[in-house]
Amino acid sequence: ASHINMLKVFVLVACVAFASAFSPAAAPSRVASSNIQMSRFDGKVWTMDAKITIMGEWDPEETRGYNNFNAFERDDQGNCCDANGKFPGEGNYKDPKRPDTNWESMTRDRETMVKVNADPKMAIKGKKGNWKRGWDKTLGMIPAEQL
Repeated sequence: ASHINMLKVFVLVACVAFASAFSPAAAPSRVASSNIQMSRFDGKVWTMDAKITIMGEWDPEETRGYNNFNAFERDDQGNCCDANGKFPGEGNYKDPKRPDTNWESMTRDRETMVKVNADPKMAIKGKKGNWKRGWDKTLGMIPAEQL
């Protein structure tokens, strides 16, 4: 009789464990909110036109931020930034959505880069608006809903 009771308890525990393994996880009761505003290009296709727009608005004398950065600047590893000015390895870097490409668009981009590289802004170094490791420490984290 005790073996039968033990078997019933075992089957009951196994059924509960099995059922809970396939039940959905509880959703968090609150989602943290933030006032941090990311670049207006965040989550959109990171096109050459978007990069040129950000570059045109960039003020190297002002502190680097999510909307104030040189979109063509490279980090110390030679990487390109995402639409928020973040580089691979920095917190909350997001691999940019890239536009479809073909030979014609690559040729146009190459021609555009000749003009971009001739812009005097491309030679600016060491200003508050330039990239440096840890530039984003005071900006806070990207809101979860924007990740």
